[in-house]
Amino acid sequence: MNSPIDDLLALPPFGVAAEAKAAAFSAAVGQAMTHHNEHCPMFHAWCEKQGFTPEKPIENPADLPFLPVGIFKRLSLCSVPQEQVVRVVTSSATSSQVPSRIVLDQITRNRQMRALSSIMTGILGGRRRPFVILDAPPAPSTQGGQELSARAAGMRGYLMAATTKHYALDSAAGAPVLNVDRLLHTVEQLKNAGGPFGFLGYTYMLYQSVVRPLHERGVCLQLPENVFVLHFGGWKKLQDQAVDRATLNGHTAEVFGIPTQNIRDIYGFTEQLGVIYPDRGDGVREVPTYAEVIVRDPHTLQPVADGETGLLEFICPLPHGYPGVAILVDDIGRIVSRHMGPDGTTRRGFEVIGRAKRAEPRGCGDTLPSKIYAVAVNETSDTGNNKSI
Repeated sequence: MNSPIDDLLALPPFGVAAEAKAAAFSAAVGQAMTHHNEHCPMFHAWCEKQGFTPEKPIENPADLPFLPVGIFKRLSLCSVPQEQVVRVVTSSATSSQVPSRIVLDQITRNRQMRALSSIMTGILGGRRRPFVILDAPPAPSTQGGQELSARAAGMRGYLMAATTKHYALDSAAGAPVLNVDRLLHTVEQLKNAGGPFGFLGYTYMLYQSVVRPLHERGVCLQLPENVFVLHFGGWKKLQDQAVDRATLNGHTAEVFGIPTQNIRDIYGFTEQLGVIYPDRGDGVREVPTYAEVIVRDPHTLQPVADGETGLLEFICPLPHGYPGVAILVDDIGRIVSRHMGPDGTTRRGFEVIGRAKRAEPRGCGDTLPSKIYAVAVNETSDTGNNKSI
């Protein structure tokens, strides 16, 4: 007999009727919250302090006790016995230099792979294809062991959609360097094969290591219109160089010879691997069936209306090894669209505007360590400042 989370994962990644999603999502979240409340003592104490008990029906996802994303930098939260931990994923720690450490058990990994595979199918139209990876081949030391960086973990997940892998970069003295001749040769081979193919890489490597050097040389690959460029993470490094979304998309479209809607920026974060939020080249991201997004006022932490900016909270019932069901992140955003189709399906779009400034924490009381979370807002221009998965 399937569990509620299995039933949720059996649904299509997008375009599910609103009532069907709400029922399946509520049941799945209830299952997840019961598990973590029973098996993670610190999370149980936090739920008690918030007056939450899993026995109560979840009428509104906004009523769930959420965790600030920074807590995973300070505490090791685990909901399974240590012998069931199969992997520890560490975040990139771009902003704070202190990485999150997320423990994964096999149940969590299986759910993440199912969700990511389903969402990638929705993005690519149900067809696996060759991928040109805008990175250097991973070093042998990153292939095994229990601890894995978010960069390696994220890339592994996306490559489930690949029939073949072709690396465009080499590693020279520890730094990635574009191998132009190999890239051009690979592209010609894939174009001559006639089928769809794609490019995959981290945002900053896409621009710094591939697009910028080719753009400066006036190179245009003249790719077919069915080619996608998928990129994720690393916006902060480009922001530091004053590279915004318009610049990246414009230069990438010129170099690859494809429309900007084929340049898909994917948002996600280490603390909820497996669920990703793609855009269509415009920065507006669709919420998949397996998650919900809430926007909270940065000062009161109360939900705000669609169109208003605030801290983004993501709810996802997939984590089993750690209590990552409801997480309030450091990113500022807003819900920009909520469409009800004639068939009863709802599609919700949101955008990420910037990163919140660090400030004194609120809402965690004395149950969780102090000086963890940020609530002051720093609304920036549209830089696409995403957290790497």
